[in-house]
Amino acid sequence: MSFKVFISLLLVGCVILFGFIFFIIGYNQHKEDSDEWEDEFLSRTDSPPPQIPRTEEIPDEIRHKFAAVTEIPEKSEIIAEFVQDGSLKSVEFSPTNPNLIVSRTYDKNFEDRVRLWDINDPDTPIAEFKSDSASFSPDGKMLAISDSRDYNTSVKLWDIAKEVFIGSLPTTKDNAVFSPDRKLLTVNTLGIELWDVSDPTQPVETVTLEGKNSGKEHTFSADGKLIATKEAISDTVNIWQIDGNQIIKKNSIINIVDKKYGRIEALQFSPDPQNPILAIADNDKNIRLCYPPDWQNYNTIPTKNVYDLAFTPDGKTIISGGINEIEIWSVENGKLIASIDGNTGWVKCVDVSADGNFIVAGGNDDVIRVWNITDYLPIKRKSIQDVVVPIYFLPTDVQPQADMPERIDKVLKDVQTFFADEMDRHGLARKTFNFKKNTNGTAKVFLFEGKTSYRYYNEDSSQILEEIEQRFELSNNLYFVILEKSIEKKSKNKETDDKEIDEKKSDEKEITAADVEKLIKGMQKSSKRMRELSLSLRGIMFREKGGHVIVKTPINRFATHTLAQKFGKQFGLHRDYRDPSYLMSDSRESKHLSKDSALWLDSSRFFNSEQVFFDKKTIIKKPSRFRDKLRFEIEDADGISQVRLLARSYSNNPPPGFQEEIDPTENQKEWRTLDKGYIVFLQDVLTLQGEKKAKVELDYPKYLDSLIELHVIDDDGNRVYLIEITEAPLTTILRGILN
Repeated sequence: MSFKVFISLLLVGCVILFGFIFFIIGYNQHKEDSDEWEDEFLSRTDSPPPQIPRTEEIPDEIRHKFAAVTEIPEKSEIIAEFVQDGSLKSVEFSPTNPNLIVSRTYDKNFEDRVRLWDINDPDTPIAEFKSDSASFSPDGKMLAISDSRDYNTSVKLWDIAKEVFIGSLPTTKDNAVFSPDRKLLTVNTLGIELWDVSDPTQPVETVTLEGKNSGKEHTFSADGKLIATKEAISDTVNIWQIDGNQIIKKNSIINIVDKKYGRIEALQFSPDPQNPILAIADNDKNIRLCYPPDWQNYNTIPTKNVYDLAFTPDGKTIISGGINEIEIWSVENGKLIASIDGNTGWVKCVDVSADGNFIVAGGNDDVIRVWNITDYLPIKRKSIQDVVVPIYFLPTDVQPQADMPERIDKVLKDVQTFFADEMDRHGLARKTFNFKKNTNGTAKVFLFEGKTSYRYYNEDSSQILEEIEQRFELSNNLYFVILEKSIEKKSKNKETDDKEIDEKKSDEKEITAADVEKLIKGMQKSSKRMRELSLSLRGIMFREKGGHVIVKTPINRFATHTLAQKFGKQFGLHRDYRDPSYLMSDSRESKHLSKDSALWLDSSRFFNSEQVFFDKKTIIKKPSRFRDKLRFEIEDADGISQVRLLARSYSNNPPPGFQEEIDPTENQKEWRTLDKGYIVFLQDVLTLQGEKKAKVELDYPKYLDSLIELHVIDDDGNRVYLIEITEAPLTTILRGILN
């Protein structure tokens, strides 16, 4: 090889190498910017509305025509906050005194601190220890405090009333847990050691469970006869039976589906000794319920990220801590009963007081919060879910219309009839949605008084939902919100009125002309950011629950099919441009449900609200493109009802069902300026006959964006969707640059 050829190859290699390095740096910077925006988006906090008092009191004769918001339980309230010097690793109520909690914090100096608190004094702990963990004895009289750095006596027993140490275990172990009868204490090693602490001053080692266990993931059943342990390496849960000083292995549960990233976050037995259900939270974003005697027959509660869980004392509900919120689930059917917002980070630990009145939680926002749920859960359990809840939202500067309950009742019944007629037209049962009703069968309309004036809500309707969410659980039902508009009072001086109107029109023209370009740029920027967020969320399964429709008065200006389209979107239907006559085409001719939309609604929870069921997990295996087809596998033990492919289009020509303008040229212009590349709409549908596992093939036109959504509804009406990219990452990046 000549010297010139060598130098040439070397230069080419250097160019390729540096080009690759700059590409990686640029890509990483783009990802960091995207992650930073995503974090900001997910953790944003909006400023509260300006408080403006009501200008006129509502007459009693009108107020009594509406249902009062006070008829429903208020959302849980924080009764105590403990600001810490680090992230929370564990919190636990005393089993006998709901005012006492013990916490473990990993502080800024990289040290573990255990503190005992009285919830009535959040400023000063009763006691503080340099320790890895702590747990109450069942009688609430002792704390088992573990410190793995103390090589002589790493576990000490502390008398709460006397505030003195009364015994210790001559071992270098940690994470001590009492048995329900207080006779045994388990401590974590490479296995689990059991110590007899009947006499806390003289603990005696009894037996060791061999295994590679770690962390706090071992727990007793309510009667103390069973213990569940976790093997850290294999993420296997072992069930053991305790018989005196003998321990017999009963069963093993290999719990993690994704073994590559498997991790069990929490284990907990239910408090019912007759039915010791074992709840397991893992990285599959589920809570698995394992039942005796074989421990293999489990139901699954589909959640988001869960880092800790706890049963309520009656065993009927599970409290889980995840990202920014606490969620409350029904053990009977896996439904979400309620969610509690207020945390600003991951909720790493939760517990429920022995009387069931309080929840304590903490996480990486460095705050312990105690929530009062008195008279909250019992009422919630009795409430009917998956119905339409009508809310008449009243700003402070307007008065209610006396006949609004009757108007809303008529509108809801008209939309009900529309859906029933369409279902019947397609040869299905005359199903339709239900709404909350009074005893006489009329719509139960809640009068919700806003905190400020109409102008504030008119500028941003999300503020309406923020206020409603403080009183209503938005994840379970569909909320039909009617915003009462402010009406300008007419002046007796016609000349003055005309002048004000002309000035207002002039202002509106100036604002519109000045802001059009800014508005379009804002839409493009928002779309880009949402696309970046979607890219970061690809491959994640989302469950769709509840919804909302917000309209402004007068409601009689909305045609029945227009409202039906708004409701249909919340029922899981999306824009459908295959034919202009379809309801979801949003065109002038959109009057009818397509057959596949009717079949989707036939399985919908809102059209089967009396149904009680347990939601099994939906699994969608990564889709792949083959020419003009999209292929993937799907599994759901509840039976698959329908699968839908949605995506954006970058074609210059609008789909046949897009007819916002009568003139074809104007219609195409409207498509290019407003909808092209922005609107996600239906591409193909496959209706299945309740198959539990199926190979699916859907049409994938060439003009589609590579970022797609797959929507699935099962036979029990559970809805999920998956955001996915159907091209290789490099192809996607190049397409993004070109677009």
